[in-house]
Amino acid sequence: MFSFFNNVKEAGQISWDNAMPVPTLLLTTKEEDKIIAYLNNQTAQKENQLKQVQQQEASKAEAWINTGGYKNGLRKTFPNDMVAHFSLKGNLNNSVKKGEPGSMRRGLGGPIIEKPVFTNTEKGKSVLLNGDTWVDCGKTATYSKSEPFSVGIWVNIPKALKDGVIFHRCSSSQLYNYRGFSLGVTNHLLELKMAHTAPYNAIIEFSKQPVPKDKWIQLTVTYDGSGKAAGYKVFLNGAEIATTVDQDNLYKDIMLNETLGLQIGAWDRGKGLTNGKVNDVVVFDRALTGIEVKQLSDAGTFETIIRKEPSTLTAQERTALKEYFLSNTSDTIQKLKEELKEIRMAKADTVEPIRELMIMQEMEKPRPAYILDRGVYDSPTEKVTPDVPEAIFPMQANLPRNRLGFAKWLTHPDHPLTARVAVNRYWQLFFGKGLVKTTEDFGNQGELPSHPELLDWLSVQFVKSGWNVKALLKMMVMSATYRQSSVIDKKLLEKDPENILLARSSPSRLTAEMIRDNALFASQLLNDTIGGRSVYPYQPPDLWRMTGTYYPQDKGRDVYRRGLYTVWRRSSPNPTQATFDVGIRTSCMVRRQKTNTPLQALITLNDPTFVEAAKVLGEKMTRMNNDKAGISYAFRSLTGRKPTNKELALLVQLQQVQYQKFKTHPAKMSGWLNAGMYKIDSTLPKEKLAANAVVASSIINTDASITKR
Repeated sequence: MFSFFNNVKEAGQISWDNAMPVPTLLLTTKEEDKIIAYLNNQTAQKENQLKQVQQQEASKAEAWINTGGYKNGLRKTFPNDMVAHFSLKGNLNNSVKKGEPGSMRRGLGGPIIEKPVFTNTEKGKSVLLNGDTWVDCGKTATYSKSEPFSVGIWVNIPKALKDGVIFHRCSSSQLYNYRGFSLGVTNHLLELKMAHTAPYNAIIEFSKQPVPKDKWIQLTVTYDGSGKAAGYKVFLNGAEIATTVDQDNLYKDIMLNETLGLQIGAWDRGKGLTNGKVNDVVVFDRALTGIEVKQLSDAGTFETIIRKEPSTLTAQERTALKEYFLSNTSDTIQKLKEELKEIRMAKADTVEPIRELMIMQEMEKPRPAYILDRGVYDSPTEKVTPDVPEAIFPMQANLPRNRLGFAKWLTHPDHPLTARVAVNRYWQLFFGKGLVKTTEDFGNQGELPSHPELLDWLSVQFVKSGWNVKALLKMMVMSATYRQSSVIDKKLLEKDPENILLARSSPSRLTAEMIRDNALFASQLLNDTIGGRSVYPYQPPDLWRMTGTYYPQDKGRDVYRRGLYTVWRRSSPNPTQATFDVGIRTSCMVRRQKTNTPLQALITLNDPTFVEAAKVLGEKMTRMNNDKAGISYAFRSLTGRKPTNKELALLVQLQQVQYQKFKTHPAKMSGWLNAGMYKIDSTLPKEKLAANAVVASSIINTDASITKR
């Protein structure tokens, strides 16, 4: 995420960005693309067919109205297809399904049942809410994004309430980034939301006018199953509310947990309807028409219409009756709607398991940015527009002032920094530190380059090659400087302890990921598949319990994926990588700290990955008839060089001692033979294999194995 500012002086005073992460790129296969295209085509065809039938049925609706069929066709109580009615007038029971009573709850993991508080109002007894407890309606309203529904409620919103939820069907917004649907109050406006992952994979609408306060109002939400904002409406006292659509990008399902149903008045870790009053909650398995919604707020409306003769009906009343007829009395239309729902559900089921890639998207309305008075966020002064520091390199006038233009500015051949910064980081990768030691800081507080001419020359070559990273790296590793020995004499150490003069090769410990990968590669366990999801390798049990979750360790070859693919959890990072100074990832870290602690030795001695790698190497060594050849093979696989005679003699002696120990105490072999998922060859002598595993483990724990020289 990049920020633009007018000049360097203003950089620390501006906090804004016209781009935001939007997870909208589906990583589909060709086969999935074909299926989705087919379902999109089927959906479009069915929607067109439905429109045509509605036009054909319009004449029947007119005849029904002209003959007074509405006089007997309209129900005088609640509309049909009602699946729940919680009157909340002295109890929390569902009068439609009497075996499904509601309850009053609060709490995070394992909600606590509370005693409801009822209060007398002009609408009779009602539930009084405190903002922390909610009416749990059981499994009511467990809808997917392809299923139409309607939810109505009578509510009295206190005047002081600025933000709070009225009802929702979702789990905690903070825990799951919101998935489900809800109606609430945000900054005094009604907020209508339906999301797979808010706020981007979602429908979000706001009322254009503030919601009435300190009076009883009837609110009804209707949804037609289309997954579009146009089909998601909210009514106030029977009249549709004009809304502003903030997001209309719902492309995955809203289902999270089928055991979670409608909840009224509050939610976990969110603002509730403090001091609000509610009653008469109703739920329907279809999108109600306007006249039916009006019926929920004012049953007398129907008495008025029923008494009217067809010739005295207003144009608005005739339109409402026509909509009611087409929605409720045509079997053909009902059948087409059901078929359309099935197609939409099939598409949702197809899209749901497809992985997504987080990408950036320009904001439709750029967020205004200001110079802040002394950096105080709520003290804006002069307004600023997107631009770059001209002191570095002016941005060409023909470039757009957005991320694309910024990228072209960064990679312009005349830009003085981009190539130098990149080359310096690659140099650090091979030589342990950059030509500019402060890799993360090329500013006036960083260090000057030790070899400025070399840095300039490499940068120019990098740009001229078309930013060819492979060519740059090849040139570095084939240079005489890189191919020097890391052996150092006393005189040179005294003269140049930090190797600034590059008179020798600089030894450096492998990174956290490489140490593990090296052991897996040497044992031929490494799964070098490129790309794919994050993986869950071996980890101490119950390490995630403190965060209330379960660590789903992978099985099979995924356990041996490169360390790059290990799943990252900020509140509980992988202990092996964390011990070896892996980056924290909360900010960009181009130069890691290097520590040397006893915990690191405990990791390489006891981590199941390293023990298993030692076991597999031990098996390969055992297959060799010559002990010295087997040890030399393991040593070279792990260190990249052959052992010296002294090293070989020590390792042969270790093997013999361990072999005798395991022959005397067979039980001590168990840990070496059973570590990890790899199954050893049962035909090989176990004592010898275990002894060789100990030797391999010892090599893994040497400086030669974890340090690049």
